[in-house]
Amino acid sequence: MKFLKLTAVAVAATVLSGCSIFGDDEITYKELQPINATVTPKVQWTQEVGEGVGDFFSRLNPVVVREQVIAADRRGVVAAFDRNSGQPVWRVDVRTLLGGEEEGWLFPEEPLRISGGLTSGGNRIFFGTENGQVIALNPDNGELLWQAEVKGEVLADPAVGDGFVVIQTGSGNIVGLDERTGEEQWTLRTEVPALTLRGTSAPIITNGGALFGTATGKLSVAVLENGQQAWEARLAIPKGATELQRLIDVDSKPVVYGSAVYAIAYNGQVASVELNTGRVIWQREYSSFQNIDIGGGRLYLTDVDDSVYALDPQGGVEVWSNNDLSGRELTAPVRYKNTVVVGDRFGYLHFLNASNGELVGRLEMDDEAYVAPVVSGDTLYVQLRDGSLLAVGI
Repeated sequence: MKFLKLTAVAVAATVLSGCSIFGDDEITYKELQPINATVTPKVQWTQEVGEGVGDFFSRLNPVVVREQVIAADRRGVVAAFDRNSGQPVWRVDVRTLLGGEEEGWLFPEEPLRISGGLTSGGNRIFFGTENGQVIALNPDNGELLWQAEVKGEVLADPAVGDGFVVIQTGSGNIVGLDERTGEEQWTLRTEVPALTLRGTSAPIITNGGALFGTATGKLSVAVLENGQQAWEARLAIPKGATELQRLIDVDSKPVVYGSAVYAIAYNGQVASVELNTGRVIWQREYSSFQNIDIGGGRLYLTDVDDSVYALDPQGGVEVWSNNDLSGRELTAPVRYKNTVVVGDRFGYLHFLNASNGELVGRLEMDDEAYVAPVVSGDTLYVQLRDGSLLAVGI
């Protein structure tokens, strides 16, 4: 069944069935207004990566590896392009690499359901699937290096570092795999409530541990060597009478900045947490299921109402906010040069002044930007829902 993230309420209401129940006439959003444009975004090149992700929920993103940008579609196509010219370098169908046959469960018409990744590390690229597979490819030619099976859907980026690949599954398992072979080294099980948002927090690896958010409103860390939980910090407490009101998922990817780690919860708070101890340094009431970004001495977030904020990471003081794009189903924000960039479901990229939050640029594209752009050097790489891959500059 298809799953399209419409609004925070729509996501929560449909997560159990995996289907959306609201039509466009149920959604209110702000129409675009004229802006004083001071930046002029331009598409440098465009390519196609399979059939994209369709109407399914996905955070599938491109990754830059040396002089290539590599992207995948949901069905199983992975392709590499020259990051500067957009010229194709290689292209594989992972279903073929895995030996799919017409009479087997994995035949050419059956999608692989790639849903987590792409991530690079150790001269490999990694991704996961809704079928519980984790796959490693050679970024130079798309060669299959290994595949592993985990218990649960892989809906977020794997983390790579210190010889490990760490996965969080939709069933609440944090799994540590050997980076070279894919062999499972340990599993840490976390609690998953009866009702959760679609999606999970992507782990990150730092200081000998794997940091991750949980469906119970916590930020936690697992020791890489053995998978034991070192500490946890609460970012949200369930409130309300219904299961829907009590959703408190931490689906954002933790961000390390100095000696602190930052994360945000749905129906909860954004928090700065001491990296070594798990002590909460400060908390502020914002609600989001999107990743956050830090750059230029500011923390940037998109909340559930599609407002964009900049905070001081030292104390959480709000520096600016922008609600001109409310209801447009914005992606997570990314810092790019002197701007903050978000995409929307109507096929626009929006460029905000990083100093004051004013809209200073806009780019219309052919389809929805369902996942945050990837910044590499002077270029934004944007993956659209229909499988288009764009290189954008200003």
